[in-house]
Amino acid sequence: MSTYLERYAWPHECFPDYQPPKDLSLIVVIPCFKEPDLIGALDSLGDCKYPPGKLLVIVVLNESEKANKEVRMANEQTMRQLQAFQCDFPLLVTQKKLPDKKAGVGLARKIGMDEAVRLYKKAQKDGPIICYDADCRCDTNYLEEIEKAYKNADMQSGIVFYEHNLHRENHQAIVDYELYLRYYIDALRYTGFPYAHQTLGSCITVRSSMYEKVGGMNTRKAGEDFYFLNKTIPHGGFAEINSTTIRPSDRISDRVPFGTGKAVYEIINDQDKYQVYHPNTFEDLKLFFDKVDDFWNEENWKLPMTIKTFLGEDWDTQIRDLKKQVNSQKQFVKRFFHWFDAFKILKYVHFCRDEFYQNVELEEALGWLRQKHYFLKGTKESLLIQLRYLDRETKF
Repeated sequence: MSTYLERYAWPHECFPDYQPPKDLSLIVVIPCFKEPDLIGALDSLGDCKYPPGKLLVIVVLNESEKANKEVRMANEQTMRQLQAFQCDFPLLVTQKKLPDKKAGVGLARKIGMDEAVRLYKKAQKDGPIICYDADCRCDTNYLEEIEKAYKNADMQSGIVFYEHNLHRENHQAIVDYELYLRYYIDALRYTGFPYAHQTLGSCITVRSSMYEKVGGMNTRKAGEDFYFLNKTIPHGGFAEINSTTIRPSDRISDRVPFGTGKAVYEIINDQDKYQVYHPNTFEDLKLFFDKVDDFWNEENWKLPMTIKTFLGEDWDTQIRDLKKQVNSQKQFVKRFFHWFDAFKILKYVHFCRDEFYQNVELEEALGWLRQKHYFLKGTKESLLIQLRYLDRETKF
């Protein structure tokens, strides 16, 4: 038994008597709450034609202890579908009534991922745990490419490339939302932030030992993916798996307070044009990050007003304190970006929005992005396709 499983894991083992396949290579974990088409997501995994003895799928069918009748009936229907479902791979299903204060996707993911750790230990393996959502689809090489990536012993975690389906009833809303997601990450890459990666839950993969090392999945009701990757990526051994594609749903949803489903709903129902963070926010951030080497070599620093105001009057003391903690410039740069991490950046971006730069229409932000990638042109859908190509082909 590991320290993680003893102290931090979900305490109730879901499948104590189950013996995993000897050749187990991949475990897929699917949280499922009020999902109308889990079977479609499972069929998509089955279409991968991956050797059944190497794959294990865990479904965590969950609801709050105070769930209403609609949720209970939806989950009962899903269970009936699962009982009748036939597939070539082992499928383990656990039903959980979760404490109301904690009920949500974070805890559901954690339960499934903790169980994946237990099963890997039974199989004496340290394999990848794959996060997958109950409304996703994937390419037929999805499982194969993930396994291939983790054959590299240095690989500790990664994300799979994603694309939303653009040809459904919520077409324009999902185009706008995915453009925003890509705009934000590409803007961060422009600033020089070394850990700028997409953070969708259905894209996450992590080696079992790394999952334990970072303390497992958090129990947030939303945003669990962002916070998990924010503590995982800086440990190293992270890679983007861009040779295959996960396809998240574009459907409207009220299951979480933010995320794709909520964003699509708001875009559709908002009479104004979709607005995103102002480009000046990232221009100032780039000026800040460009000075990281100067922080180590010099003492007289000039920063953008947004950064100084955000950090407070003792901003220079904060940087000097970081310098005292390390012995080399390389260590300082690493420590600096552990300090000014993705979460701190998000707080800075919100601070700029509220105090300095109001949000701008998506089209204006894309115009700024065009200046950084001069070949971008065309309609918003065309721009999205071009950004997808850029994000898939560029190595970070």
